[in-house]
Amino acid sequence: MQTLRSTIISSSSRPLQSRRHSSAMMTIVHHQVPLLKTLHHQPEKTTILSSSFSSGANSTMNHGLRSFHHHLISLNNTSAGGEPTVSGESAAQKCPYHSSLGSTNKTPPKPYEEIPGPKPLPILGNLLDLLKHKGIPSLYFYELCEKYGDIVRLSMPGKRMVLISNPAVIEDVVKKEEQREHLKSYRFYKQQRDIALAPMEMPIHENWQEIRNLFNVAMKPENIEKVSLPQITELNGDFLRTLASKLKRVEGEDNKYLLPNAFDVTSLYTFRSVAKTFLGVKVTEEIEKLMPWTIYEFVALAVRGTDLTLQLDSKPPLYQYFKTKQYKEMEAVMDKIYYGCRNLIKMYEKNPNPELPRLKDYVDERAEGMENAEKKSEGVLSSFLNGGVDVTSRIMVNQMYRLAHHVEYQDKLFDELKELFGEPTAEEFESENGLHISWEQYKKMKLVRNFLDETFRVNSFSYMTSGRWTSTDLEVNGYIIPKDTRILIMNYHPSMKEEYVPRAKEFIPERHEKGHPLAPKSMYSSLPFGIGARKCPGSRIASTELHLSLVNLARHFRLTHENPEKFPESKHDQSMLYIDAKSHPLYLIPRDHMKPILEKYVK
Repeated sequence: MQTLRSTIISSSSRPLQSRRHSSAMMTIVHHQVPLLKTLHHQPEKTTILSSSFSSGANSTMNHGLRSFHHHLISLNNTSAGGEPTVSGESAAQKCPYHSSLGSTNKTPPKPYEEIPGPKPLPILGNLLDLLKHKGIPSLYFYELCEKYGDIVRLSMPGKRMVLISNPAVIEDVVKKEEQREHLKSYRFYKQQRDIALAPMEMPIHENWQEIRNLFNVAMKPENIEKVSLPQITELNGDFLRTLASKLKRVEGEDNKYLLPNAFDVTSLYTFRSVAKTFLGVKVTEEIEKLMPWTIYEFVALAVRGTDLTLQLDSKPPLYQYFKTKQYKEMEAVMDKIYYGCRNLIKMYEKNPNPELPRLKDYVDERAEGMENAEKKSEGVLSSFLNGGVDVTSRIMVNQMYRLAHHVEYQDKLFDELKELFGEPTAEEFESENGLHISWEQYKKMKLVRNFLDETFRVNSFSYMTSGRWTSTDLEVNGYIIPKDTRILIMNYHPSMKEEYVPRAKEFIPERHEKGHPLAPKSMYSSLPFGIGARKCPGSRIASTELHLSLVNLARHFRLTHENPEKFPESKHDQSMLYIDAKSHPLYLIPRDHMKPILEKYVK
């Protein structure tokens, strides 16, 4: 409450016209009359303010506040011309000093059992409903939020679960509770293989901060400027050539090309971007031949490994006593992933291009002095290689479809980029590195940034974001949530609701500009990478890849897809959402400077 009081007291800076008051009251009056006059029309905020003032002040100050308070009521009940106003409810009636609904009579929180939700069965709770929707639980949870509101209760034998979807409630929970779900099956696997744990595999009472400090190297803004952007921008030419190599001519149509599966492009590009950023190496076909898998095989392994891990964590941990069939599959998948990651890291123990910094050296430097420093550094690098491909690739495909669907933004993006870089040229395709993007130019790509943010909002890779486990009884939205309750944050639900995002169902990138009237009303209405001390550490690198891929597409192509009237729906048969690119092929039309290149390049 003291923090809330301080926030309110410091939030207004408009001075009151001169009046004579005691010196003790002058500071409060001078800064607060505009705010307090507003709060008289917001009883719940007035309750907070009056309670905060009265709780810590002496009787003299309380008397002064009440005198000022009565004077303010008279101001509220007087028109600008000095005449009394007539209202169905006076300011005194609204005010907690004059109402039985004041702060001293706060409504007690309701018990957990009164939280809205589907009716539980005796003993089983909602287990049968959850099993019925186990293939696509996120859709079921979304429907529950639609039916029951901001907070929804679910129960299973021996377990409690709550869904929250109101941005204000989400903010309240993430600020009160830091304990998160950790991946138990993945933790067990790593401990069996003596692989350093990542924070998402560690409960809150363990020293997860030490290893998170290594992951945070990728989050430092100066490392985006000095390392990530300079490394990834050298892949611009590679992105265009990879894209062209996957195109097929459309019979009977000049200068129109089919992209049968967009993931064939994005999987290669995202893996190469992560390897370039952390190891400083361009993974060519020759280097790929030295690995125990192709990049496509690696991405398939990463997708399957994530699915298996989450499926195992939703069941009793029988694998701790004997290896179940599902655990054996996960073990085999992870063995292949980590074997290949170790090989690649060891191949590039030293920076192949010392003139250009890479993140591996920053991770190694920060790990110095830690126990098992080399193992921890290797574990961090392997986690980025493993986890930095699949999600980014899915979002990149979503972004391509948004570009194809909202054709009006293709020229808008082209114009923004032409102003920054000039007219696009064939050299951007033919030169080894392609278009060079400096930090100053990158910062000015406003529409590019807004386009991605809007893609995240309407086409997230998950309906949920990182949830919480209550470490103590917690009051949330007027209910008591008991200790050891799992709270799932339904992040996608508020991002598509008009009450939180004006015209929420429309794709409007400009809404993300500062001060835009259609801007989301809360940052907590869209959290694609999570929030807090354990948010996704690769989010800034992923965003850089996504921005640069959009730059290359918008400068050189126009995009369409088969059904301009309807945006492709996301598939729910994996742990994360995606667009089935094989069922919804994209078409690319080269801009004029690219037409002769593709005539020669595409067979």
